[in-house]
Amino acid sequence: MADTPFPENEAGINLLLQSLAVSLAPFKPILPVVQEDIDFIIAAAANFQYLINTTPLVSDAKETFTKFKDAYFNGAVTNSAPAVPTFPAINVPNPATVGLITETKAIIKRIKAAPGYTVVIGEALGLVDTGPAPFNANDLNAELKIVAKPGNIVEIAFSKQGQDAMQVEFKRKSETVWGLAGVYTSTPGTHTAPSVPPEDPESRQYRDILLKKNVPIGNVSPIYTVVTIP
Repeated sequence: MADTPFPENEAGINLLLQSLAVSLAPFKPILPVVQEDIDFIIAAAANFQYLINTTPLVSDAKETFTKFKDAYFNGAVTNSAPAVPTFPAINVPNPATVGLITETKAIIKRIKAAPGYTVVIGEALGLVDTGPAPFNANDLNAELKIVAKPGNIVEIAFSKQGQDAMQVEFKRKSETVWGLAGVYTSTPGTHTAPSVPPEDPESRQYRDILLKKNVPIGNVSPIYTVVTIP
C-alpha cells in the first residue's frame, strides 16, 4: 500500500493532526518516538483546530468593520452612529510554536524511518492509503450557491458529486410549503418566479437534494436565503 501524501488543505491537515494526537502515544515503545514528539503533536492539534475555528470569526469581524467604516464615511448625516464592532481575542490554547506543519512533517518522516514501523502501524496512524472507503449515501451532503439576478432570476450553482441531478425546492418568506424550483443536470441553473407583489424584492429560501436515477440520495442541504431583484 502507498503512503498517504501529506494533506494539501487545512481541513486535511487538521484531520491528520487530530488522528495522530489520539493514536500516536500507544506506539511509543515500538517506533520509537520520543515524548517530546507526542507532546508536540497533541499541542499542535489543539492549536491548529483553534486557529481554523477562529479564522471565520476574524473574517466576519473584518466585514463588520468595513460596513461600520462605510456608514461613517458615506451614511446620511441624520443617521444614528453605528455600533462599534467587536473583534475576537486570539488565545491559542497551547504555548505558541511556530512551524506546526513543518515539524509535523519532520515527525512523520522520523516515524516512517523507525525500525519498528510497519504498514499496519501506518494504517493505524493514517499514514498509509488504505484505498477508497465504501460508498455511503449518508456521506453525501447537498450544497448550493445562489445569487439573485435582475428579473426575479435566481442563479443556482452546485456540484452533482457524481450523481445524476440536483432537485431544488424553494419557498417565499410568507409560505410554509416548499415548492419545486427545478431539477438540474448541469450547473449553474436558473429559477425564475415572480415576486409577490411583482414589483417588490422578496425573501426566498432554497434547499436541494441530489438525485440518482430520479430517486433522492444523501442528505438535504442547509437552507439558503436570497432576496430577489425585480
